[in-house]
Amino acid sequence: MRNEAITRLVGRRLRIRRRLLDLTQKQVAARCGLTFQQIQKYEAGAVDLSLARLVTLANILRTPLAELFEGLQMLGDDARAGGRQGSVPAENRALAG
Repeated sequence: MRNEAITRLVGRRLRIRRRLLDLTQKQVAARCGLTFQQIQKYEAGAVDLSLARLVTLANILRTPLAELFEGLQMLGDDARAGGRQGSVPAENRALAG
């Protein structure tokens, strides 16, 4: 799975969770010190999130980080299949199972 696909998937999950909590992008942005436009970009998968920002958003949205990444086990599968684009460093492959 390419980085862009991961960014889009996480963004969709953030949007779904925000809507489930009946929060606006503006409300989420205010809670983490951003503009609503930045939240729009994250949700659209237009920009990457730092790990620190992702943790902050997960806390605001009261969701475990793992939930935002469900379905990404294919990343490890691509690496084992010999794909260079999604290859995972050896130390991470051991963690991926």
